[in-house]
Amino acid sequence: MRPVFFLSDHNAMDRALIPGRGEGGFAMAGSPAWMTGNGAAAPRGTRRSAAPRGGAGDVFLLAALAYRFGNEDDAGSLHEISRGISRVEVEALEENASYHELEPLLHLVCEDCASLGVDLSLPRPVMEAWRSAHARETVRATLIHHVAAKTLSALACAGLRVVPLKGYYLSARYYERKSARGFRDLDILVEEEALGDLDRALSSMGFRPRPERPSFVPAPAHTVYFLALEDGETVVELDVHVGMHWPAEYERRTRFRAADLWRDAFPETLDGLPVWALRPEHLVATTLLDLAVNHRFARLVKFRDVLEIIGKSQPSWEELVRCCRDWMVASYVGPGLWYLRELDSARRVPDHAPASVLPSYPLMRRFLRTLPLGHLPSHRARSFSLPNLIFFLLADTPPERLRGLLHIPHHLMRGRRPA
Repeated sequence: MRPVFFLSDHNAMDRALIPGRGEGGFAMAGSPAWMTGNGAAAPRGTRRSAAPRGGAGDVFLLAALAYRFGNEDDAGSLHEISRGISRVEVEALEENASYHELEPLLHLVCEDCASLGVDLSLPRPVMEAWRSAHARETVRATLIHHVAAKTLSALACAGLRVVPLKGYYLSARYYERKSARGFRDLDILVEEEALGDLDRALSSMGFRPRPERPSFVPAPAHTVYFLALEDGETVVELDVHVGMHWPAEYERRTRFRAADLWRDAFPETLDGLPVWALRPEHLVATTLLDLAVNHRFARLVKFRDVLEIIGKSQPSWEELVRCCRDWMVASYVGPGLWYLRELDSARRVPDHAPASVLPSYPLMRRFLRTLPLGHLPSHRARSFSLPNLIFFLLADTPPERLRGLLHIPHHLMRGRRPA
């Protein structure tokens, strides 16, 4: 029986692609097993490197995250930072780049610096690993685009309004260098009342559900479907959203309403495909909400997502502020805007945006002091750490902050892991 490779399964791909992990080693070029590959290790819950937080490696990662292609000043700054990276910090840089899904971007940044005549003082094996990760992500993206072209067209023909989300959509619609953004599956937003029609349409196309996965949508639909490609070995996953995929407690802590997204959604064409799209303010807000609630700000690639979005479609910052207040999500979007302002020397996020959104209650100030920007590269979403415990206390209203405090023992029992 031949193995089946899920494009979203890092561990299976590691065993298939990295010598020493499993029996097969590298598959030959052209083989479906090779085509699914990502040499990066799956994101880990805790950091393994002994490098101190906030060192030159972390500074380099943050500077590369906000890098402007073709900008000689940004390239020169990376050159100077790279000269101060120690050997132990190189190990941390590799680990953090993998965890935060930044390897494809880092490869393109290194290439761009070289094209500007700027040499980065990084070990060649590190840059070669980033090059390999970029190549594998490019092939993975090609396969997902192949599935998306058929799927989105068929769903449109079935009369369904579908909003593509996350990596697939952002790379195609907003990224200046499309291959800088890797992704593992196809995410779509649909209206809840259309779930029955969606399930029937996907089934008719050969998609099958994965009922063992956590469910965020009501029956008869499922949250995760998969489609086996023609080779019989490669599988592409599709994630269905009807709102935010987050813990149920945030349905109570906030007033987020998916109906607001649909009220302002509009039809557009994406790579020749008929789709629906969110207005930029909603796209920025939901990206930062996902970063905060689901990742505790420990997925740096999402900061790059926001920079690419506002670089192409400048949002109305006043509308974003209003949206955060209406949804009662300022405690989650505000820190993201604050980090972006600190991260980006080009000030693509104006100073008044985080100032207008970020709450000023004591726990929020404590959270930002405990988790400054320089600590984000080494921060882990599932680590047992003070910032993650404080995060559970953040909310826009005092009653919800108190409720979060009462839940701390529950989180302590669930998450005893070293930081």
